[in-house]
Amino acid sequence: MRAVWSQQMRGLTRRWPLLLALVVISLIAGLAMRYLLRPPEREVASTTTSSRARAEETATNIVVLSPDALARGEIQIVTVGRRPLPQELRVTGRVQVNEDRAVRIGSPVEGRITRVLATVGDRVKAGQPVLALHSHELAAARSDYEKARAAVARAEKALAYAQAEFERANRLLEAKAISRREQLRAAADLMTAEAELEQARAELRRAEEFLHHLGAWPELSDEVLIRAPIDGVVLERRATVGTVVTPSMDLLMIADLSTLWVIAEVPEPQAARIRVGQPVSIFVAAFAEERFSGRVAHIGEVLDPQTRTVRVRCVVHNRQQRLRPEMYATILITLGSTSPQLVIPREAVQEIGGQSIVFVELAPGRFEKRPVRLGLSATLSEGEFVEVTSGLREGERIVARGSFWLKSELLKTVIQEGP
Repeated sequence: MRAVWSQQMRGLTRRWPLLLALVVISLIAGLAMRYLLRPPEREVASTTTSSRARAEETATNIVVLSPDALARGEIQIVTVGRRPLPQELRVTGRVQVNEDRAVRIGSPVEGRITRVLATVGDRVKAGQPVLALHSHELAAARSDYEKARAAVARAEKALAYAQAEFERANRLLEAKAISRREQLRAAADLMTAEAELEQARAELRRAEEFLHHLGAWPELSDEVLIRAPIDGVVLERRATVGTVVTPSMDLLMIADLSTLWVIAEVPEPQAARIRVGQPVSIFVAAFAEERFSGRVAHIGEVLDPQTRTVRVRCVVHNRQQRLRPEMYATILITLGSTSPQLVIPREAVQEIGGQSIVFVELAPGRFEKRPVRLGLSATLSEGEFVEVTSGLREGERIVARGSFWLKSELLKTVIQEGP
């Protein structure tokens, strides 16, 4: 029995390597089949992630609004079209008083200021008294006026007497009571009286004009009244009560601010393209959304050797008195126009992640975020416009007013659907 068992064990020992080899081969074959029949995990994960990214990208590019939401957002849809854009040069400058509409006022005589009737910031009308002063020259002028009046009165009496004598001489000559020589003498006396009256009246007019120059006519006054020569605003005052003044002193500055100068410093390369009469648009920080219209009035003849710029003077309308002298300004000088370009309102463009985008209407209430590339920009009568060099086609409809609200709705959706 032991011999049989020993013989079986020796047979099993001889077959063991063969069995082990079969088991290993079967295991390797099974693993290989499993690997070949199942997609790799990395590929599955990549496919899943890519599909999810595409879905999320599509979802975050679309904004859907109900009719009520459209009304609340005051959405304005415009059609993309072509139009020429003005070629503009943007430079900086400063607002100044229009010196052609500004006056400096002094005193016509020596004297001492007794009243200040207008101060800095006051709006005055032409002929309105702005200063009063006491002057010895006024007393002398009034004396000259009274003397001139008396001289006119005497000359009028002398003329009346000479006229009567001439008429009497004519009657006597007809009656042959006097000679022809005596009649001619009476006629000469009449002509002399007429000339003297005319001279006296001229002296009176000069006296009146001087009193008017002193502000003491037609109502005679004990003060010299200095009046505003133009309508405008008092910008400077260098006079106080008690100040002794002379005709060489500037006491007030009055300027009409309905038009102003804007002085621009234009770089040398662009200065050659500027012409007198070209339209300009003026912008200031205090009224960032408002455009003030004007024109180029003068181009400097001399180049600044330090800055290499040419001084250009523009005249700008300021009817509502919103611009102020010494404001800093941005000046857009229109140099010409381009050929028709694809343009959209500037307010249609938003920025997300450093990229310019617009919202294109796919269907009523459904909008797609679309990246665009921008070119020239210009200010037209309807507002600010910008050229689109890629991303849009002519005839597409986009959101102009209300685009910022759509951007907010889009970002809100992205945040809510985030991980």
